Amino acid sequence: MSPNIDDELQINSYEFLDSNDSVVINFYAHGAFEQRDIEVLIDPDLLEISTPADEKWKFQLYAHVYATTPEMKAQINENRTQTTIELRLFKQTPITWPQLYSLQSTPITPQRNDLNKDMNDQEKHSSIEQQEPYALSIKKLKTEFLELTHNTAISNICIKEVYNCQVQFNETNFTAIFCTNDEQFLQCHSIPLKMPIKLFVRVKQRIKPAQCSYSVTSTHITINLIKENENGIRWYQLEPNEYCEPGSMIQSSSVPPHRLSAMNPMSTINNTNPDYSSVSLLSNNRMSDKYSTRSSFNVKDITHMPSISSPSSIGYTGIYNPANSCFMNAAIQCLSNTRELRDYFLQSYYTIELNRVNPLGMKGAMAEEFGRIIKELWAGKYNYIIANQIRDYAAKRHQEFVGNGQHDAQELLTILLDAIHEDLNRVLNKPLVPPIEADNRSDDIIADEYWRGYLSRNNSIIVQLFTGQFKSKTKCPQCHKESVTFDPFTSVSVPLPKHICVDTIITFRNEDKPPIKYRFIMSSDASIAELKRRLSNKCDLQVDKMLAYKIQNNRSIEYLKDEDRVTGSTYSWSNSDTTYITETLTSAECNNEKIIHLTFFQRIFKLHDYILSCGYCQALPQPNSSPLFCKNCYRISYCDGKCQKLHATEHKGSCESRSEDNYGNIGLPFIISLPESKLICENVFQQINIYAKRSVDIHIDPSKRTRRSFDDFNRDYSDVDDDDEEDSFSDIEEMDPAIIKSTLSSSDSWSIVRIGDYFVKSNKNKRRSNQQNDSKEKILKSTSTNNNDDEQESMITNGESVSSKSSSMEDFDMLDDIYGNQRLFRIMPQTTNTENNNNNNFQSIIECGTDSDNILRCHTTFSIDWFTDNTFEASLHVTPSRNRNGLNDLIEDNSVSNSFAEDQDVTLQQCLQLFIEPEVLGPDDKWYCPNCKEHIQAEKKISIWRLPPILIIHLKRFKYSHSSSFGYMSSSREKIDTTIKFPIHDLNMTPYCSSITEENQQYDNSFQSRYDLYGIINHRGSAWFGHYTSYARLLALNDSAKTEIGWRHFDDQFVSSLPNVKDLVRSDAYVLFYRHRNLSVNFALQEQLQHTLLESKLTTT
Repeated sequence: MSPNIDDELQINSYEFLDSNDSVVINFYAHGAFEQRDIEVLIDPDLLEISTPADEKWKFQLYAHVYATTPEMKAQINENRTQTTIELRLFKQTPITWPQLYSLQSTPITPQRNDLNKDMNDQEKHSSIEQQEPYALSIKKLKTEFLELTHNTAISNICIKEVYNCQVQFNETNFTAIFCTNDEQFLQCHSIPLKMPIKLFVRVKQRIKPAQCSYSVTSTHITINLIKENENGIRWYQLEPNEYCEPGSMIQSSSVPPHRLSAMNPMSTINNTNPDYSSVSLLSNNRMSDKYSTRSSFNVKDITHMPSISSPSSIGYTGIYNPANSCFMNAAIQCLSNTRELRDYFLQSYYTIELNRVNPLGMKGAMAEEFGRIIKELWAGKYNYIIANQIRDYAAKRHQEFVGNGQHDAQELLTILLDAIHEDLNRVLNKPLVPPIEADNRSDDIIADEYWRGYLSRNNSIIVQLFTGQFKSKTKCPQCHKESVTFDPFTSVSVPLPKHICVDTIITFRNEDKPPIKYRFIMSSDASIAELKRRLSNKCDLQVDKMLAYKIQNNRSIEYLKDEDRVTGSTYSWSNSDTTYITETLTSAECNNEKIIHLTFFQRIFKLHDYILSCGYCQALPQPNSSPLFCKNCYRISYCDGKCQKLHATEHKGSCESRSEDNYGNIGLPFIISLPESKLICENVFQQINIYAKRSVDIHIDPSKRTRRSFDDFNRDYSDVDDDDEEDSFSDIEEMDPAIIKSTLSSSDSWSIVRIGDYFVKSNKNKRRSNQQNDSKEKILKSTSTNNNDDEQESMITNGESVSSKSSSMEDFDMLDDIYGNQRLFRIMPQTTNTENNNNNNFQSIIECGTDSDNILRCHTTFSIDWFTDNTFEASLHVTPSRNRNGLNDLIEDNSVSNSFAEDQDVTLQQCLQLFIEPEVLGPDDKWYCPNCKEHIQAEKKISIWRLPPILIIHLKRFKYSHSSSFGYMSSSREKIDTTIKFPIHDLNMTPYCSSITEENQQYDNSFQSRYDLYGIINHRGSAWFGHYTSYARLLALNDSAKTEIGWRHFDDQFVSSLPNVKDLVRSDAYVLFYRHRNLSVNFALQEQLQHTLLESKLTTT
């Protein structure tokens, strides 16, 4: 709707147009104004517009709109006597609006005629006559909402002893005015006795006011609502979807005209189009208990101005979040609810203790800024304040806080406490503290000496409240030398016992012993060494005979060290999630010889159509001529040698990758171990015979039709006699054995597969002769790797033996390939980097001999290339095991079905117990032993020695790890979302404090180390993204058993009451704040400060 601006002023002050999803209103204002000078306030069912000429429009809207997505533009006529304001509001429900305002309301418009004047005067007089009651938000009350039918709803507002209750219904809201005699309710909300209370509630959709009703009981007010909608749509809640408290304020923004569903409310960049811009909104989530919460000033310098729209309840002031400052806001709110710290700053004691000469401080700037924030938070004047200066100060000393990035709340909390401490440090000249020696003295004496040394350099309100003392004992595992130190702390970081499922498959050297799968429930911090110990208890295999590894892409093996962490998931059927353990030889059982580990993976050939045009000239093959192939990759053919030479440079770049396309991996990789002196071809093949068939099924069928040779492609299909088996292998029969061996070592997939077919169909793969059996027995006797004497292997199919009576299948033993004339696979050395792998640089192992033994000694990774492509006409089929874990005859232990990795709730006490348990220092944290004169991975144990009045417990939900995988360094970060059950009252810290004994507790109550919770910093989200909020309550001074202000939820500038204490224990809890029950903070300094203040006043007067 485009406004028509005339030179003459409009008689009507506004025009209204309804569309499908929005309404458009044109307001005609006297005078010429810029858009930034016009004040617009929007609630879901209320609209107010004011101009500098004191013209005002106010409408109770016909239905709910989205208060955060309006669009507005302003135009001035040529004579600059009138400004047309066009405003577009988007509907929450797509219904037709017959008019702009609700049927039972009267709009307020500028005085353009007598009618408007009378209406405005009537509204003004009525407002003067009425006494304004106490405005209370329904957010602070316990309510119940029920939908009996599709057209009726009931809301119970839980307030006791209500009298003089009146409820007025409108199409989009209702207002209840009442009094109550419930003294507890009045005291909780700071309402004077007999004062009327006003409760204004917006409903989700339009209602029929004439048919709605209410009733009052001794415990609640019942509101009966009749919906206007005829479609019977359920509400599921009382209030609308988008409910902003208070009304939103509009200012000019820099965004092109469109809906602003996720806009930063503080954008103030100039718009390239000054005549039309979208609207940016500023809203609060707190409704004043006494006054209207709608802002009454135009926000022009919001970055330096707190929200002083109206008084707010004391303790309900939020902190504005301009950009990723939620981590700081949550930490400040918990500190501001630390009773002793709050009182210290509210009473301005910090002004006398400012240390402006401390080089470690900020000349008092941080303490002064924190004092200003505390005073504004507890002034009861603001809905929210601005605290960005704290972040700026932190960034001056810690560069990681520069910019608008998200940070860790616990890190900011530590930095903030340290900065405030240094600004308020009462020690002006810090003395040097000499090293403290134990000299066989008791821990009490040593700890007190450490503490006095610390206090001689550090003494402030932060030390008084938050600082405790750790006892750290380090023990050398070689000489058993012990070292004890006592160090200060301001927070205790406790680990979280997250449990995961670790699936493990173990394979044995004895072929009669099938592989077994186990599932262990372990801590995510557990090591491979711990996994081996638990596995050894299950399968009776010594830990030193276990070799752990991971399988990647059924080709690569990554060896795992004992110090590596285990990995797992809820279920792990994927090979990459499974840890493999294989039995290996040890040097002790092989006369202290070096043990060699060889890795094998199995492959088949992938064939391709050789009837291709020339790779250079694109000419088709000529009849009666054979194509010329690339001898490296065999994936491209040429007319002749000239074309191949001309195409050599262009083909070189893709030749290496093309050669890898000739193969397909099957089965699972495996590892064999042999002493260095036994590393010969016969012994290796004997081990391969055990391991290879565990993950593949081998089928032999000589009755299959023979595939064509190269020459057959140059003849018509009708000329080929498929039944002529002898003619089909004539090219191979006439081939020289040396050429056959050379072909089997190449990448010529087609030729290799045909030779494999020939070996099978020549009917020579029968049972071995007596001479071969004798040779095989010699191998078995010369190899100390297997105790099984019966090596008659039947072909494995799906984990079961296939009967040798089958006419189409024959028994197969891989050892036949060593001594028989048929070789159905080859052994090809491989490099670790597949991209640089060129098989033609290596000689393959086709038969046993000295050359083959030398090849084995030069490499550690090999492929077993089967002479088949697994197509229908192939006589040899090698297929992966059908077992879901990829291993034939695999046995699953009962632990696989009985174990679950679902995170079970753990208690804070369990986390504290983990904290005080001894640990072995890592390779990067070695301790220097003065006796051994070297750095040792010593055993270290930490316990709490001295407890502070305020105990901050940090739950270590974020884990950082650095690892190396296949030659690449990688860093990872993860978050543990386990729910930690922590006590709200009566946390007993005695079991974790090594200085407290049972005898001490019997004679002195001060040793009863019990704490009460008063603050929580929450983090919801992932390891990299998320949002911080906080819960807090204000305890009575030096009495944590009493609460002055109940639990509140702080979400940046939004603050609300938390009625249910059960909501505190969540998986989001990150930092906990506890107050000691018996350790009262004795502020002797306060008397001194008061005396100093009195003296200064007397001196002044």
